[in-house]
Amino acid sequence: MEKKFVNKTGGCICGAVKFNVTLDELPRVFSCHCIDCRKKIGGIMSIIELRKDAIDINKSLLSTFEHIGGSGNKITKYFCGKCAAPVLTYVERWNKFYLYAGLLDDISILKKSKNIYYEESHFPFMEISEKNLKT
Repeated sequence: MEKKFVNKTGGCICGAVKFNVTLDELPRVFSCHCIDCRKKIGGIMSIIELRKDAIDINKSLLSTFEHIGGSGNKITKYFCGKCAAPVLTYVERWNKFYLYAGLLDDISILKKSKNIYYEESHFPFMEISEKNLKT
């Protein structure tokens, strides 16, 4: 079966960073509850796993912050240098870039998400399983 791809646009809240991205027709979306993500944005975040060279973005407009994640590997966070909106995360452990899903102009392609790293780090008011999330 041939993979189908969809082109999408997006950008940060101030509009300084804009991008075009090629996603799988059914993109791999994760809702991450890990402590690193929680401390970065204050709660869970939804990210889209990107294929190599899937995003066309001017990285010179992005600032970065690097730290060591729970696995002991480096995580690099890319964010708008003007409004500080998170844009991309590179996870060395998986050798993958992840796009913050909320930055897409049209989120209708995002039909499902897999909860990850919730076992020890999710908020106590959330009931989480592999298939759902209730608040």
